[in-house]
Amino acid sequence: MELFAHRGMHRRHTENTEAAFDEAIRLGFKALELDLVRLKDGHIVLFHDDTLFRMFQIDERVADLTLPEFRRIVPDLMTFERFHERYCEANLTINFEIKDDAETLHRVRSQLLDFRKPVLSSFNWTVVNEAINLGFEAGYLFLELDQPEAAIFPFRNQRFHFPYKGESRDTLEKALSPYAEHHMYFYTVNRRADLNLLKALPGFRGVFTDEPGLRRAPLLLS
Repeated sequence: MELFAHRGMHRRHTENTEAAFDEAIRLGFKALELDLVRLKDGHIVLFHDDTLFRMFQIDERVADLTLPEFRRIVPDLMTFERFHERYCEANLTINFEIKDDAETLHRVRSQLLDFRKPVLSSFNWTVVNEAINLGFEAGYLFLELDQPEAAIFPFRNQRFHFPYKGESRDTLEKALSPYAEHHMYFYTVNRRADLNLLKALPGFRGVFTDEPGLRRAPLLLS
Protein backbone atom coordinates (compact mmCIF):
# COMPACT_ATOMS: atom_id res chain seq x y z
CA MET A 1 0.00 0.00 0.00
CA GLU A 2 1.23 3.49 -0.87
CA LEU A 3 0.56 6.47 1.37
CA PHE A 4 1.18 9.80 -0.39
CA ALA A 5 1.78 13.01 1.54
CA HIS A 6 -0.73 15.27 -0.22
CA ARG A 7 1.09 18.49 -1.26
CA GLY A 8 3.58 17.56 1.45
CA MET A 9 2.67 17.95 5.11
CA HIS A 10 0.69 21.14 4.49
CA ARG A 11 -1.08 21.14 7.84
CA ARG A 12 2.27 22.12 9.32
CA HIS A 13 3.81 24.11 6.45
CA THR A 14 2.62 25.90 3.32
CA GLU A 15 1.51 23.32 0.77
CA ASN A 16 3.79 22.39 -2.13
CA THR A 17 6.85 23.92 -0.46
CA GLU A 18 10.23 22.51 0.45
CA ALA A 19 9.36 22.74 4.15
CA ALA A 20 6.19 20.68 3.61
CA PHE A 21 8.01 17.96 1.68
CA ASP A 22 10.93 17.81 4.10
CA GLU A 23 8.48 17.41 6.98
CA ALA A 24 6.73 14.53 5.20
CA ILE A 25 10.04 12.77 4.66
CA ARG A 26 11.04 13.36 8.27
CA LEU A 27 7.81 11.70 9.38
CA GLY A 28 8.62 8.63 7.30
CA PHE A 29 6.53 9.09 4.17
CA LYS A 30 7.95 7.26 1.17
CA ALA A 31 5.62 8.90 -1.37
CA LEU A 32 4.85 12.55 -2.11
CA GLU A 33 2.18 14.28 -4.19
CA LEU A 34 2.52 17.72 -5.75
CA ASP A 35 1.03 19.98 -8.41
CA LEU A 36 2.72 21.42 -11.49
CA VAL A 37 1.49 24.50 -13.34
CA ARG A 38 3.06 26.69 -16.06
CA LEU A 39 3.46 30.42 -15.60
CA LYS A 40 3.19 33.19 -18.18
CA ASP A 41 6.95 33.19 -18.76
CA GLY A 42 7.13 29.41 -19.15
CA HIS A 43 8.50 28.55 -15.71
CA ILE A 44 6.95 25.49 -14.07
CA VAL A 45 6.09 25.91 -10.40
CA LEU A 46 4.51 23.82 -7.67
CA PHE A 47 1.06 25.27 -7.04
CA HIS A 48 -2.42 23.78 -6.84
CA ASP A 49 -4.99 26.44 -7.71
CA ASP A 50 -5.84 28.35 -10.87
CA THR A 51 -5.85 31.59 -8.90
CA LEU A 52 -4.26 33.03 -5.75
CA PHE A 53 -7.58 33.67 -4.05
CA ARG A 54 -7.94 30.61 -1.77
CA MET A 55 -4.51 30.99 -0.24
CA PHE A 56 -3.83 34.72 -0.44
CA GLN A 57 -7.17 36.44 -1.17
CA ILE A 58 -5.68 37.89 -4.34
CA ASP A 59 -7.86 37.77 -7.45
CA GLU A 60 -5.06 36.90 -9.88
CA ARG A 61 -4.73 34.00 -12.28
CA VAL A 62 -1.57 31.94 -11.83
CA ALA A 63 -1.14 31.58 -15.61
CA ASP A 64 -0.97 35.39 -15.92
CA LEU A 65 2.02 35.74 -13.58
CA THR A 66 5.74 35.64 -14.27
CA LEU A 67 8.07 33.91 -11.85
CA PRO A 68 9.36 37.18 -10.30
CA GLU A 69 5.77 38.42 -9.87
CA PHE A 70 4.72 35.16 -8.21
CA ARG A 71 7.79 35.17 -5.95
CA ARG A 72 6.96 38.62 -4.63
CA ILE A 73 3.64 37.22 -3.41
CA VAL A 74 4.90 33.79 -2.33
CA PRO A 75 8.55 33.98 -1.24
CA ASP A 76 8.75 30.23 -0.53
CA LEU A 77 7.28 29.30 -3.92
CA MET A 78 9.04 26.22 -5.25
CA THR A 79 9.98 25.86 -8.89
CA PHE A 80 10.11 22.47 -10.56
CA GLU A 81 13.82 23.05 -11.13
CA ARG A 82 14.40 23.45 -7.39
CA PHE A 83 12.27 20.39 -6.61
CA HIS A 84 14.31 18.40 -9.12
CA GLU A 85 17.57 19.58 -7.59
CA ARG A 86 16.40 18.78 -4.06
CA TYR A 87 14.66 15.42 -4.48
CA CYS A 88 15.49 13.71 -7.78
CA GLU A 89 17.92 11.27 -6.15
CA ALA A 90 15.70 10.48 -3.15
CA ASN A 91 14.25 6.98 -2.91
CA LEU A 92 10.67 8.24 -3.15
CA THR A 93 7.59 7.65 -5.24
CA ILE A 94 6.52 11.11 -6.41
CA ASN A 95 3.15 11.84 -7.98
CA PHE A 96 3.34 14.89 -10.24
CA GLU A 97 -0.14 16.20 -10.97
CA ILE A 98 -0.23 18.24 -14.18
CA LYS A 99 -2.72 21.05 -13.61
CA ASP A 100 -2.92 22.45 -17.14
CA ASP A 101 -1.90 20.70 -20.35
CA ALA A 102 0.58 18.49 -22.18
CA GLU A 103 2.96 21.38 -22.83
CA THR A 104 3.84 21.40 -19.14
CA LEU A 105 4.42 17.65 -19.29
CA HIS A 106 6.79 18.02 -22.24
CA ARG A 107 8.68 20.90 -20.62
CA VAL A 108 9.55 18.75 -17.58
CA ARG A 109 9.82 15.40 -19.38
CA SER A 110 13.60 15.06 -19.45
CA GLN A 111 14.04 16.00 -15.79
CA LEU A 112 11.24 13.66 -14.68
CA LEU A 113 13.38 10.80 -15.94
CA ASP A 114 15.93 11.59 -13.22
CA PHE A 115 13.52 10.71 -10.41
CA ARG A 116 13.56 7.20 -8.95
CA LYS A 117 9.80 6.53 -9.11
CA PRO A 118 7.85 9.27 -10.92
CA VAL A 119 4.09 8.97 -11.43
CA LEU A 120 2.12 11.42 -13.58
CA SER A 121 -1.54 12.24 -13.03
CA SER A 122 -4.11 14.72 -14.31
CA PHE A 123 -7.82 15.42 -14.48
CA ASN A 124 -7.08 16.01 -18.17
CA TRP A 125 -7.09 12.39 -19.29
CA THR A 126 -5.46 13.18 -22.64
CA VAL A 127 -2.43 14.40 -20.68
CA VAL A 128 -2.36 11.05 -18.86
CA ASN A 129 -2.44 9.21 -22.19
CA GLU A 130 0.42 11.36 -23.43
CA ALA A 131 2.44 10.55 -20.29
CA ILE A 132 1.83 6.84 -20.89
CA ASN A 133 2.90 7.26 -24.53
CA LEU A 134 6.15 8.76 -23.21
CA GLY A 135 6.75 5.71 -21.05
CA PHE A 136 5.71 7.05 -17.63
CA GLU A 137 3.59 5.40 -14.97
CA ALA A 138 0.45 7.54 -14.90
CA GLY A 139 -2.95 7.72 -13.23
CA TYR A 140 -6.31 9.08 -14.38
CA LEU A 141 -7.74 11.55 -11.85
CA PHE A 142 -11.53 11.44 -11.42
CA LEU A 143 -13.58 14.38 -10.13
CA GLU A 144 -16.40 12.00 -9.17
CA LEU A 145 -16.67 8.26 -8.66
CA ASP A 146 -19.03 8.06 -11.64
CA GLN A 147 -18.04 10.13 -14.67
CA PRO A 148 -20.09 9.38 -17.79
CA GLU A 149 -17.20 10.09 -20.17
CA ALA A 150 -15.30 7.17 -18.66
CA ALA A 151 -17.52 4.80 -20.63
CA ILE A 152 -16.09 5.99 -23.95
CA PHE A 153 -12.63 7.32 -23.10
CA PRO A 154 -9.66 5.33 -24.50
CA PHE A 155 -7.85 4.56 -21.23
CA ARG A 156 -4.35 3.23 -21.74
CA ASN A 157 -3.74 1.61 -18.34
CA GLN A 158 -5.52 0.58 -15.14
CA ARG A 159 -4.33 3.17 -12.61
CA PHE A 160 -7.23 5.35 -11.46
CA HIS A 161 -7.25 8.03 -8.74
CA PHE A 162 -10.71 8.47 -7.22
CA PRO A 163 -12.12 11.02 -4.76
CA TYR A 164 -13.36 9.72 -1.43
CA LYS A 165 -16.10 11.80 0.20
CA GLY A 166 -17.27 9.53 2.99
CA GLU A 167 -19.35 7.13 0.90
CA SER A 168 -20.42 3.82 2.45
CA ARG A 169 -18.81 0.58 1.38
CA ASP A 170 -21.97 -0.47 -0.50
CA THR A 171 -22.00 2.81 -2.43
CA LEU A 172 -18.31 2.49 -3.25
CA GLU A 173 -18.60 -1.10 -4.40
CA LYS A 174 -21.53 -0.26 -6.68
CA ALA A 175 -19.87 2.82 -8.18
CA LEU A 176 -16.49 1.14 -8.63
CA SER A 177 -17.66 -2.25 -9.84
CA PRO A 178 -16.55 -1.49 -13.44
CA TYR A 179 -13.01 -0.97 -12.11
CA ALA A 180 -12.68 -3.99 -9.83
CA GLU A 181 -9.64 -5.22 -11.77
CA HIS A 182 -7.99 -1.81 -11.79
CA HIS A 183 -5.42 -0.28 -9.45
CA MET A 184 -7.34 2.22 -7.35
CA TYR A 185 -5.98 5.12 -5.29
CA PHE A 186 -8.14 7.51 -3.26
CA TYR A 187 -7.89 11.18 -2.29
CA THR A 188 -8.08 12.75 0.22
CA VAL A 189 -8.19 10.24 3.10
CA ASN A 190 -7.48 11.57 6.59
CA ARG A 191 -9.14 9.12 9.00
CA ARG A 192 -8.02 5.62 9.92
CA ALA A 193 -11.61 4.36 9.80
CA ASP A 194 -11.92 5.52 6.17
CA LEU A 195 -8.58 3.96 5.32
CA ASN A 196 -9.70 0.64 6.77
CA LEU A 197 -12.91 0.78 4.73
CA LEU A 198 -11.07 1.50 1.50
CA LYS A 199 -8.43 -1.16 2.10
CA ALA A 200 -11.16 -3.81 1.89
CA LEU A 201 -12.04 -2.85 -1.71
CA PRO A 202 -10.79 -5.02 -4.57
CA GLY A 203 -8.06 -3.20 -6.45
CA PHE A 204 -7.13 -0.88 -3.58
CA ARG A 205 -3.51 0.31 -3.85
CA GLY A 206 -3.13 3.48 -1.78
CA VAL A 207 -4.32 6.90 -0.62
CA PHE A 208 -3.34 10.55 -0.62
CA THR A 209 -3.51 12.10 2.84
CA ASP A 210 -3.15 15.43 4.65
CA GLU A 211 -2.92 13.71 8.02
CA PRO A 212 0.56 12.95 9.41
CA GLY A 213 -0.97 10.65 12.03
CA LEU A 214 -1.94 8.10 9.37
CA ARG A 215 1.72 7.37 8.81
CA ARG A 216 1.99 6.07 12.37
CA ALA A 217 -0.92 3.64 12.08
CA PRO A 218 0.41 0.08 12.59
CA LEU A 219 -1.68 -1.22 9.70
CA LEU A 220 0.39 0.90 7.27
CA LEU A 221 3.69 -0.70 8.08
CA SER A 222 3.08 -3.89 6.12
